[in-house]
Amino acid sequence: MRAETTAAPVVPAPASSDRRLPPWAAWTIGVSCIVAAWFAALVTPGTEEAQAPFEVPASIGETVTGRNLVVTVTDLRRASEVSAHGWTAEGNWLVVDLDARSVLTEHLTSLTHTELVIDGIRFGASDRPDSLAENGALAIGIPREGSLAFELPADLDTGAGRIELSLSEDPSLDSMIVLSFDLGGVPAVDQTELLTTGWANP
Repeated sequence: MRAETTAAPVVPAPASSDRRLPPWAAWTIGVSCIVAAWFAALVTPGTEEAQAPFEVPASIGETVTGRNLVVTVTDLRRASEVSAHGWTAEGNWLVVDLDARSVLTEHLTSLTHTELVIDGIRFGASDRPDSLAENGALAIGIPREGSLAFELPADLDTGAGRIELSLSEDPSLDSMIVLSFDLGGVPAVDQTELLTTGWANP
């Protein structure tokens, strides 16, 4: 009686080394992945950019509307002396006249973010004179008029400027009215009087 023979299992041959990627191809794929990751990082906004205010550009004489704020800048000037209700101060002043009103609600509608930026340096509106920023909430449909005065260093007379206006002290994720201008091109006078804060003429 003959013994049965069992066929040996077939073992697949090892992959040919010819099927491996050449070194230059591996380097190309690696570099491509790095470039793609770098590009994705560039186009993905960071936290600061994602929470930045929604800027609404303004110009003098133009009425512009944000989320809950309507502003018309009526005048912009520089002066060596400003006065308001018997108060007077000399210096290097930038004065802006404006009308402002709310749109959706009268709750928490004071102009609490009133800043001037010159070449990246920030200045807050002065609280020395009476100003629109110091006089309560805005009303829906009824504009209030007034002035904002910014006291600048004595030798600052040129630079790219912008005035930022918002109802939120921190305007992140809210609208912000922005008036951009050249400080050197702003008309200058020796003396000016700030507007009395109050209801604008209809």
